[in-house]
Amino acid sequence: MPSSEPDRKPCHECSSRLQCLIGRQSDAGRAPWAALVEERRFRKGDVLQRQGDTAQSVAVLKVGTALLQRTGVDGTPRPVAMAGCGQALGTGAVAGTPEDLTWVAVLEGRMCHVPATALLRAGGAGPEFLLSLLREEALARTRLADWSGLLRLRGVPAQLASALLQLAQLQRSTLVRLPTHTVLASLLATTRETVARSLAQLAQHGAVVRHDRWHCAIVRGPLVALLEGAPAHAGEMPRTVASRTAAPADRSPADRSPAAPSAAASRRVPAVRELDLVAAAVRRPVRAAAAPVPQAARA
Repeated sequence: MPSSEPDRKPCHECSSRLQCLIGRQSDAGRAPWAALVEERRFRKGDVLQRQGDTAQSVAVLKVGTALLQRTGVDGTPRPVAMAGCGQALGTGAVAGTPEDLTWVAVLEGRMCHVPATALLRAGGAGPEFLLSLLREEALARTRLADWSGLLRLRGVPAQLASALLQLAQLQRSTLVRLPTHTVLASLLATTRETVARSLAQLAQHGAVVRHDRWHCAIVRGPLVALLEGAPAHAGEMPRTVASRTAAPADRSPADRSPAAPSAAASRRVPAVRELDLVAAAVRRPVRAAAAPVPQAARA
């Protein structure tokens, strides 16, 4: 669970203010409950919110990444999306309704809390806050739709390309901090080995630049082209990959000319074999005529 030792930070000094449900409030609207905001750290693997629980506070993810899970009728939690900077959790606390998703931290980070009962008692849930909350819920549904849509893409490389673009948006950087291959595999319903191969393919095509095991810089153009089903430009991938993926119809006559002799050579092979067979048939009667005549025949 998140650390119980709060670290208070004024909202006007926060770099995530414009992406934050709490920080977007006006100074006048936030004044009754501004002193209630607490910033808390969490570690990788901490459960930030549990499906079915009624949250005690409204919170906003300030730094870090979380995996969102939904437990179905069979009781098995399954990954449905990832969350990052500025996304709110515990929003059901305002209405006293249970939460729909479980949030598990996949990277360490920090989030800001406002106790729900104190927020309501201070009159914080006014028209401005409620309007911002409705907008946040609409954005949350859009993000869930984007994450669910990546599973409709053909092939794991395209699905991984979509996931990387969304992670870059969550982390607000083209240098993406990657979760583990296990997390990505669970999100894409595949295996760790397939994720590793797909990352290598994206790097080969120039769509990502691996810095180390945990970080990669994304190149938006090739990733978007992959999502659209179009090959990346030849300048954005190794030449050997471009030559292997090029269709025969796209080759110029100069590129097709070396293939003509090999085709002609393959057509000459049966002709040579037929000539050999004919020559062998001609030689056999000659040898038979030259054979010695039996003694009885000479008499």
